[in-house]
Amino acid sequence: MNKLSTLRSVLSLVFLFIVFSLSAQQIEDFFKDKGERYFRFTLNSESEISKISNMVSIDQIDDNVIVAIANIDEFKRFLELNIPYEFLPHPSDLIDFDAVELSNIKDVKQWDFYPTYDAYVALMNGFAADHPDLCQIHNIGTLSSGRQLLAARITSNVIGTSAKPKFLYTSSMHGDELTGYILTMRLIDHLLTNYGTDSRITRLVDSIDIWINPLANPDGTYYGGNHTVNGARRSNANNVDLNRNYPDPAAGPHPDGYPWQPETVHFMNLAEIQKFNISCNLHGGAEVCNYPWDTWGHPSADDNWWVYTMREFADTIIANSPAPYFRGFNNGIVRGYNWYSITGGRQDYMNYFQQCREFCLEISNSKMPSPTQMPTFWNYNYRSLLNYMEQSLYGIRGVITNSVTGEPVQAMISIQGHDFDSSFVFSNAQDGNFHRYIYTGTYDLTIEAPCFKTKVINGVSIANRQTTWANIALEPAMADFSASANIISPGNYVTFTSQQCVPIDSWQWVFDGGVPSTSTSPNPIVQYLAAGIYDVKLIATSNGISDTITKSRYITAITSYTMSNSTVTTCFAMFYDTGGPNGNYGSSENLTMTFLPSQAGSNIQANFASFATEANYDFLYIYNGTNTSAPQFPGSPFHGGNSPGFIEASNTSGAITFRFTSDYSVTKSGWEAQITCSGTPILPGDANCDGSVNALDVIVTTSYIMGQNPQPFCFENVDINGDGVIDISDVIGVVNIILGAQ
Repeated sequence: MNKLSTLRSVLSLVFLFIVFSLSAQQIEDFFKDKGERYFRFTLNSESEISKISNMVSIDQIDDNVIVAIANIDEFKRFLELNIPYEFLPHPSDLIDFDAVELSNIKDVKQWDFYPTYDAYVALMNGFAADHPDLCQIHNIGTLSSGRQLLAARITSNVIGTSAKPKFLYTSSMHGDELTGYILTMRLIDHLLTNYGTDSRITRLVDSIDIWINPLANPDGTYYGGNHTVNGARRSNANNVDLNRNYPDPAAGPHPDGYPWQPETVHFMNLAEIQKFNISCNLHGGAEVCNYPWDTWGHPSADDNWWVYTMREFADTIIANSPAPYFRGFNNGIVRGYNWYSITGGRQDYMNYFQQCREFCLEISNSKMPSPTQMPTFWNYNYRSLLNYMEQSLYGIRGVITNSVTGEPVQAMISIQGHDFDSSFVFSNAQDGNFHRYIYTGTYDLTIEAPCFKTKVINGVSIANRQTTWANIALEPAMADFSASANIISPGNYVTFTSQQCVPIDSWQWVFDGGVPSTSTSPNPIVQYLAAGIYDVKLIATSNGISDTITKSRYITAITSYTMSNSTVTTCFAMFYDTGGPNGNYGSSENLTMTFLPSQAGSNIQANFASFATEANYDFLYIYNGTNTSAPQFPGSPFHGGNSPGFIEASNTSGAITFRFTSDYSVTKSGWEAQITCSGTPILPGDANCDGSVNALDVIVTTSYIMGQNPQPFCFENVDINGDGVIDISDVIGVVNIILGAQ
């Protein structure tokens, strides 16, 4: 060990034991040099981890010993918990190497160095200069420091646009996690220098529009100056953890309480423009493939595809590396929430809001390994990096076009009885291409686009690591329409907007249950006085030719209730937490609400379409009776992403009682549930609540029996024998209805 290393080790020990004597003012001063600090503490229960992860950034978990990072404001909130802690030295304070200028690099091709910022920019620009037909360097955005967010775009026709799947690798959004920084630069070099000689590389570059961003947080990496990685830190220049700063499916647009950072905005804009199909963001501090979700406890719609793909990634690493590398967790893969939950993560943002398959690759236990180790990490990982790129070529893919003009159409492609939590995909507006990655099976596709008639393609089969092509032509519609709201309270108004797909001469509207019941206006305003579920029909005429579009069960007029200390008698209502349909519930709530059936002899039913509370801290207790002394339903209390799903009362009063408690800090989006009563089926056999009974209802009912919780699902409509249980006899009943036997 050299003298510098010995000194750093001694300082580390001194750091751990002296820091406890710091006063509050000294602690504040202690944060000034880096703006963030690492610290360690012990929790008595794993259930507390979720609470802490919404307060500070968790870095490592070893049993109940937690290593976390916080800025001064986050740390002050942590201090309120009165948990004993000890500060740790910052990882970048312990390194005995530094960045090097390009002129001092003996052999760039070894990729065994950390470049200075200027050397990094020169290397990136050099890729494009040396391979102008294959590579462009894009500046995603320039930060106030003057540093740029650079990405290499690599493909065989790089000058123009391409009808290829779009793939993204992005690394080091945490500025002190730098293994991926070097490996992604080497990947750029590997793709460019092996094109035309290596058949696999040539196929990837010819077939995929590849984007690689080696450094997503240059202000964090070069916090000590453009010449050094000593002083590199996790946060950006504003002391914000970028991997807690994205819009979150459960916690809303700003789950960390900070404005979107410049880096966040630039990468969201890039995703919105490029419409990536598959991506991966690289981190350090662990060795594992972390796949969705981080914010929800339930699996994603395509969990089996994720397990298959992550298993391939990790197993390839394990086959090409010695133990213990990548042998932790479940031999290298984990669903994020099962490790520890976070909100505001980039991975969940890309999957939910951008319909892009992204996972988080934790590539090395050490955040900043010695640069001499980089060739070793490359040898462990490069095959898996290529395998994952190759996945973008598989699945169900095709082109959506206008059947009349042949022009590309931007459409939504969904899988019947399968998709939820935004797992559908869109075709690209520029070329009509779509890419739906899905596990081996046979699926029914629904293709929808404004001003086109919806099309269903049944029986599309796919196998893992194979491609099924489905080119689809959509028939144009003369007219379409939208509504200002689909779910309203009785007495409210809805504005309908005609979408003129061609010039329209006249409109004839029919509003079931509306006032007025008809209209000839292009954009009528209609009032719905009574509770109910209503159809809307439009007949549009152009040049003497008429086209009719009917949207069944399009408007639901239903009374809404938010959680309160009250008793409600109803058989048709929406039930929300105190935040209503769009907000979060409040802190320190303790409320009890009972629903009684308005129809004699029936039972209250509650069907939860969404559910999200702070796991282990905010609870919804559900009682099968008129008060909290009644027995609880199985699974109660419900918390986190563990939804109650469908429940029905089975007591003499037919009542269900809800009690909700929240703690003093983190809040989430709560729940949305529809309250109905048993014994009043709207349409027997209509499992998906669309106003008709057909083969899709058989599929949806079967999915429910298999535990897939399809949404929407009208339980009462498919309880054909009225025994309160959906089973195979009810499937047979639905089939008989379709065949006309009943």
